[in-house]
Amino acid sequence: MKKLRFFLPMQLVLGLLISAPSLAATQLDVTGKGMVSVAPDEATITAQVSLVDRDAAKAQARASKEVDAMLSAIKSFSLKPDTLNASELSLLPEYRWDRAIDQQQFIGFRVTRTVSFTITDIDRLGAALSALANAGATLLSSPVMGSSQAHDARDEALVKAVEDARKKLTLLAGAAGMSLSSITQISEIAPNSPRPQPTMMRAERALDSASSNTFVPGNLTFLAEVRAQADAE
Repeated sequence: MKKLRFFLPMQLVLGLLISAPSLAATQLDVTGKGMVSVAPDEATITAQVSLVDRDAAKAQARASKEVDAMLSAIKSFSLKPDTLNASELSLLPEYRWDRAIDQQQFIGFRVTRTVSFTITDIDRLGAALSALANAGATLLSSPVMGSSQAHDARDEALVKAVEDARKKLTLLAGAAGMSLSSITQISEIAPNSPRPQPTMMRAERALDSASSNTFVPGNLTFLAEVRAQADAE
């Protein structure tokens, strides 16, 4: 029995290949950013008392007395619950170099006690710093502003970042004469920003800065960034 063979014209084969839809979609890759600003409604303050005594026990007793005075001084202010911390203590021997005998001389033991807390009545920031300085604090931090709405602000910034990424994907697809098929992947880019650290200053300088008892804090800015990938046809 003879086998039948069929041959298609080359022009027809090429036409079928050209008219067949492409199985591989074009992939788009963008980043989106979102930003939200809110007014601060709280501030974290760090105060220290640091002193030297040749007797370690006496040094600790003196420092504890100063800490008790600072804690009493801030009782009239509204503090954020569970933020008061007065447990940090440092005890180290201190020396100075005596050029006359060309060797170190023991001065005493330096005790440093730290008190930190978050105040919620921003309008009384200056008064709080003054109260701490008058109570015996030797070092005071520049207040680190914060917001009780920080979590919601970060979420809102993330939503805006996703919206920005989707807008860019649609714009790219349209500019290339294609239509956006679907977003295949989206992920948050972790912000590379260190947590703000308090800047310590001598209590005398902090007292001068707070003499007017007036602070005008700027808004807090929360940023979010995402990476999104999508198919376009």
